[in-house]
Amino acid sequence: MAMETFKVKVTGTDRPKAYQAAVRDFKVNFATDSPATVGSHEAILQALGACEAIVMASFKKQQNFTYRDFYYTLEGRKADDSQRLGLDRIGVAVHFNTDENKQKCHEFMEFAENTCPVMDNLTNTVPVKRTGVTVVG
Repeated sequence: MAMETFKVKVTGTDRPKAYQAAVRDFKVNFATDSPATVGSHEAILQALGACEAIVMASFKKQQNFTYRDFYYTLEGRKADDSQRLGLDRIGVAVHFNTDENKQKCHEFMEFAENTCPVMDNLTNTVPVKRTGVTVVG
């Protein structure tokens, strides 16, 4: 079985606590305390929503589901006294412009959740292994 590798490079910027993630020719700016950039919790929500949207667009014909348009709203919650570093809860809602009935919409969203790689990584333990540390002079 072939193995596919995905790579991202994250670098610091000239602003304190601001970073840039690069994937191929795409760049996203992140910061811990700036309304002009994306925070790490928001990035998780963006990745999840985008992944499920891609699944829906890719599999709608195969799943015999039609829509004119749709959008996602995602909400991450974190209690002030939470012991977790990540979010305590993620809420996902999809809003369809469709003639399909509510049950079929629910089934299609469930299909997207079960087919989305980001959801899989959020709900199942994925081994994360540090592959190296380099000191640059």
